[in-house]
Amino acid sequence: MNAAKYLAVLSFAIALGLAVFGSARAQDAFVGRWVLDPASTKAAPGLAPTRATMEVTAEGGGSFQSVSEVGIGGVNARSEVTYWIDGLDYAVTSTPAQPGAPAVTQSMERVSDTVYKSSIKAGGQVIATALNELSSDGKTLTATTTGIGQFAALSSTMVFHRQ
Repeated sequence: MNAAKYLAVLSFAIALGLAVFGSARAQDAFVGRWVLDPASTKAAPGLAPTRATMEVTAEGGGSFQSVSEVGIGGVNARSEVTYWIDGLDYAVTSTPAQPGAPAVTQSMERVSDTVYKSSIKAGGQVIATALNELSSDGKTLTATTTGIGQFAALSSTMVFHRQ
Protein backbone atom coordinates (compact mmCIF):
# COMPACT_ATOMS: atom_id res chain seq x y z
CA MET A 1 0.00 0.00 0.00
CA ASN A 2 1.50 3.39 -0.92
CA ALA A 3 2.03 6.06 1.73
CA ALA A 4 -0.94 8.19 0.62
CA LYS A 5 -3.38 5.27 0.82
CA TYR A 6 -1.83 4.18 4.12
CA LEU A 7 -2.38 7.64 5.60
CA ALA A 8 -5.94 7.63 4.25
CA VAL A 9 -6.78 4.30 5.89
CA LEU A 10 -5.05 5.28 9.11
CA SER A 11 -6.66 8.70 9.25
CA PHE A 12 -10.14 7.18 8.86
CA ALA A 13 -9.42 4.92 11.78
CA ILE A 14 -8.03 7.54 14.12
CA ALA A 15 -10.42 10.28 13.10
CA LEU A 16 -13.03 8.28 14.92
CA GLY A 17 -11.38 9.01 18.26
CA LEU A 18 -13.99 9.30 20.98
CA ALA A 19 -13.67 10.48 24.51
CA VAL A 20 -14.78 9.30 27.91
CA PHE A 21 -15.29 12.08 30.43
CA GLY A 22 -15.57 11.91 34.19
CA SER A 23 -19.35 12.15 34.19
CA ALA A 24 -21.25 8.88 34.01
CA ARG A 25 -23.54 10.30 31.32
CA ALA A 26 -20.65 11.12 28.96
CA GLN A 27 -18.89 7.86 29.73
CA ASP A 28 -22.00 5.80 29.03
CA ALA A 29 -22.65 7.75 25.85
CA PHE A 30 -19.41 6.90 24.04
CA VAL A 31 -18.15 3.66 25.57
CA GLY A 32 -19.12 0.60 23.58
CA ARG A 33 -18.94 -1.10 20.23
CA TRP A 34 -19.77 0.85 17.07
CA VAL A 35 -20.27 -0.57 13.56
CA LEU A 36 -19.86 1.39 10.33
CA ASP A 37 -22.92 2.04 8.15
CA PRO A 38 -21.20 1.97 4.73
CA ALA A 39 -24.35 3.12 2.90
CA SER A 40 -24.36 6.37 4.89
CA THR A 41 -20.60 6.95 4.67
CA LYS A 42 -19.28 9.56 2.23
CA ALA A 43 -15.62 9.70 1.19
CA ALA A 44 -13.42 10.08 -1.87
CA PRO A 45 -13.78 7.11 -4.24
CA GLY A 46 -11.67 4.17 -3.13
CA LEU A 47 -10.83 5.60 0.29
CA ALA A 48 -13.82 4.65 2.46
CA PRO A 49 -13.63 1.38 4.36
CA THR A 50 -16.17 -1.24 3.34
CA ARG A 51 -16.49 -2.48 6.93
CA ALA A 52 -15.29 -1.10 10.25
CA THR A 53 -15.81 -1.75 13.94
CA MET A 54 -14.76 0.60 16.72
CA GLU A 55 -14.44 -0.32 20.40
CA VAL A 56 -14.17 2.41 23.04
CA THR A 57 -13.39 1.58 26.67
CA ALA A 58 -12.47 3.57 29.77
CA GLU A 59 -8.78 3.11 30.67
CA GLY A 60 -7.19 4.48 33.84
CA GLY A 61 -8.84 7.89 33.72
CA GLY A 62 -8.51 8.13 29.94
CA SER A 63 -9.88 6.20 27.00
CA PHE A 64 -8.72 3.34 24.82
CA GLN A 65 -9.94 3.11 21.26
CA SER A 66 -9.45 0.28 18.82
CA VAL A 67 -10.64 0.41 15.21
CA SER A 68 -10.61 -2.57 12.85
CA GLU A 69 -11.54 -2.02 9.23
CA VAL A 70 -11.54 -3.55 5.79
CA GLY A 71 -10.69 -0.92 3.26
CA ILE A 72 -8.93 -0.29 0.03
CA GLY A 73 -8.57 -3.50 -1.97
CA GLY A 74 -9.84 -5.61 0.93
CA VAL A 75 -6.86 -4.67 3.12
CA ASN A 76 -7.47 -5.32 6.83
CA ALA A 77 -6.18 -2.58 9.12
CA ARG A 78 -6.27 -1.92 12.83
CA SER A 79 -5.36 1.18 14.82
CA GLU A 80 -5.20 1.74 18.56
CA VAL A 81 -4.70 4.75 20.78
CA THR A 82 -4.93 5.42 24.51
CA TYR A 83 -5.58 9.10 25.24
CA TRP A 84 -6.92 11.74 27.60
CA ILE A 85 -8.99 14.84 26.84
CA ASP A 86 -6.22 17.34 27.39
CA GLY A 87 -5.19 18.58 23.94
CA LEU A 88 -1.89 16.66 24.07
CA ASP A 89 -0.74 14.35 21.26
CA TYR A 90 -0.93 10.59 21.83
CA ALA A 91 0.76 7.99 19.63
CA VAL A 92 -1.42 5.90 17.36
CA THR A 93 -0.26 2.38 16.54
CA SER A 94 -1.39 0.61 13.42
CA THR A 95 -1.27 -2.85 11.96
CA PRO A 96 0.01 -3.50 9.40
CA ALA A 97 2.72 -0.90 9.96
CA GLN A 98 3.85 0.87 6.81
CA PRO A 99 7.67 0.95 6.60
CA GLY A 100 8.94 4.52 6.43
CA ALA A 101 5.55 6.06 7.23
CA PRO A 102 5.65 9.08 9.55
CA ALA A 103 4.61 8.73 13.19
CA VAL A 104 0.90 9.46 13.65
CA THR A 105 -0.54 11.16 16.72
CA GLN A 106 -3.97 12.29 17.82
CA SER A 107 -5.15 14.90 20.33
CA MET A 108 -8.67 15.27 21.72
CA GLU A 109 -10.75 18.12 23.11
CA ARG A 110 -14.32 18.32 24.33
CA VAL A 111 -16.78 20.56 22.53
CA SER A 112 -19.85 19.40 24.49
CA ASP A 113 -21.16 16.23 26.19
CA THR A 114 -22.00 14.79 22.78
CA VAL A 115 -19.35 16.37 20.52
CA TYR A 116 -15.57 15.88 20.51
CA LYS A 117 -12.93 17.28 18.20
CA SER A 118 -9.63 15.62 17.37
CA SER A 119 -6.54 16.68 15.47
CA ILE A 120 -4.56 14.08 13.55
CA LYS A 121 -0.87 14.63 12.84
CA ALA A 122 1.57 12.70 10.64
CA GLY A 123 5.22 13.48 11.29
CA GLY A 124 4.17 16.40 13.51
CA GLN A 125 2.09 18.06 10.76
CA VAL A 126 -1.70 18.39 11.17
CA ILE A 127 -3.23 16.46 8.27
CA ALA A 128 -6.87 16.39 9.39
CA THR A 129 -9.37 17.35 12.06
CA ALA A 130 -12.40 15.31 13.02
CA LEU A 131 -15.67 16.25 14.67
CA ASN A 132 -17.40 13.30 16.36
CA GLU A 133 -21.08 13.82 17.14
CA LEU A 134 -23.40 11.52 19.04
CA SER A 135 -27.11 11.54 18.18
CA SER A 136 -29.61 12.59 20.86
CA ASP A 137 -30.74 8.96 21.32
CA GLY A 138 -27.12 7.79 21.71
CA LYS A 139 -27.43 5.19 18.94
CA THR A 140 -25.66 6.92 16.05
CA LEU A 141 -22.22 8.42 15.85
CA THR A 142 -21.22 10.69 12.95
CA ALA A 143 -17.52 11.38 12.39
CA THR A 144 -16.82 14.25 10.01
CA THR A 145 -13.17 14.45 8.99
CA THR A 146 -11.67 17.43 7.19
CA GLY A 147 -8.34 16.86 5.47
CA ILE A 148 -5.97 19.84 5.44
CA GLY A 149 -3.97 21.08 2.44
CA GLN A 150 -2.56 18.21 0.39
CA PHE A 151 -4.61 15.84 2.57
CA ALA A 152 -7.98 17.30 1.51
CA ALA A 153 -8.87 13.93 -0.07
CA LEU A 154 -9.07 12.52 3.47
CA SER A 155 -12.28 14.50 4.05
CA SER A 156 -15.21 12.22 4.81
CA THR A 157 -18.39 11.70 6.78
CA MET A 158 -18.68 8.29 8.41
CA VAL A 159 -21.75 7.03 10.24
CA PHE A 160 -21.62 4.36 12.94
CA HIS A 161 -24.38 2.62 14.86
CA ARG A 162 -24.12 1.30 18.39
CA GLN A 163 -24.08 -2.47 18.46
